[in-house]
Amino acid sequence: MSALRNRTIEPVPAFAEALERLRGEAAGSSGRALEQRNAAFERFQALGVPTSRVENWKYTNAASFANRPFALAPRGTVDSSLIIPHFAGGHKARRLILVNGRTIPQFSHLGGLPAGMTVRPLAQVLAETPELVDRTSVNDEPEHSFEALNRALVEDGAWISLEDGVALDEPLQVISILTEAESAFMTHPRHVIRLGKDAKLRLILTTVALGQADSLMNQVETVEIADGADLTIDRTLEQGQGRSAITRSRFVLGSRSRLQQTTASIGGSLIRHEMEARLRGTHSEAILNGLMMPRGTEHVDTLIRMHHEMPDCQSDQFYKTVADDRGRAVFAGKIFVHKDAQRTNSYQKNDSLLLSDDAEIDAKPELEIYADDVKCSHGATCGDLDPASLFYLRSRGLDEALARSMLTFAFTGEVLERIADESVEHIVRRMILSRLPGGERLAELG
Repeated sequence: MSALRNRTIEPVPAFAEALERLRGEAAGSSGRALEQRNAAFERFQALGVPTSRVENWKYTNAASFANRPFALAPRGTVDSSLIIPHFAGGHKARRLILVNGRTIPQFSHLGGLPAGMTVRPLAQVLAETPELVDRTSVNDEPEHSFEALNRALVEDGAWISLEDGVALDEPLQVISILTEAESAFMTHPRHVIRLGKDAKLRLILTTVALGQADSLMNQVETVEIADGADLTIDRTLEQGQGRSAITRSRFVLGSRSRLQQTTASIGGSLIRHEMEARLRGTHSEAILNGLMMPRGTEHVDTLIRMHHEMPDCQSDQFYKTVADDRGRAVFAGKIFVHKDAQRTNSYQKNDSLLLSDDAEIDAKPELEIYADDVKCSHGATCGDLDPASLFYLRSRGLDEALARSMLTFAFTGEVLERIADESVEHIVRRMILSRLPGGERLAELG
């Protein structure tokens, strides 16, 4: 433990104060469930808050963003007019709305779900059957400190379950709203998603911070995709200055199952997304796409661990990064091909665009292969805008700022094309253009 302590720092007292406040109040904070919370918090204290001396946090100083005196998020709601602009998936989409990590039933729409599909606030499950939340085959990896903290302080989230053969024709959108606040606050939502055999779901995960505040969202997701099931996720994170978000997603895929996720991370002092995908059935497929666009002093960090454990599986990681001003982005993707995973086909690519001499992008693609009949490749590129292309656009009458924005927007296009839901694509397009000089004019040009 002393070696670990040399690489971590002690958590601030605010976390223990938050746990004390939750005892006896939050769902799942009595009896056996309270024992589990206490054990998780002890684990968090033992692990400590990671510093850049921990390999997985080499390029991100978590302590400066997260080890601060946050209080538990205030209860409350927001006007529906502030939520409606973030609706996606069409008018028939089902929606679960969370504000500051707690579900708001009056804004949610979960009627007409097919038989065999359950969508519930996690708080109900924690209150009635808390053992279900932890009884999952996903949890094979050792917890890191923020996941342990989530287990200790979780209050609510989404419980999504589809039985064998169930399919939802329209998307399900989970919207997480963070409100304005005068004092710093934190929230620790947890999403549990389970698809039975041959089930099918299109999921939209939307996180939006409204106004100014100093906040930390520490989210954990456990996702089980059984044999033959198909899960598509479109994910957007749109935050502002002072907002920090740490998300850990764990996926387990069965035979002939499929996962496709596309993520757009826009804004926020810190956005950190860790993904652990385990292909545990033959002929399964995992596709992870993403776009990161830090500017100012923003910091976006993506960590992916793709485990091929069985033969005849495929995976694809495709991420693009645009960094401006003093923004910093990190992409660390690693492919593990285990001994029995013969005939693996795995691909990883990270393309980066630097728009400023002060911006920084750190890329760390890795392969670790223990099988001999595989096809694996990885690569990373980094550069600035092509002078010849800029000259061509300038010669056609565009000013330099608009020409640069047009080329930058074109660079993001390959990720936009991979977004499954058309309405989400329009939202991400708007998010990108809002960050580019002359973005309104580009929107008018189509």
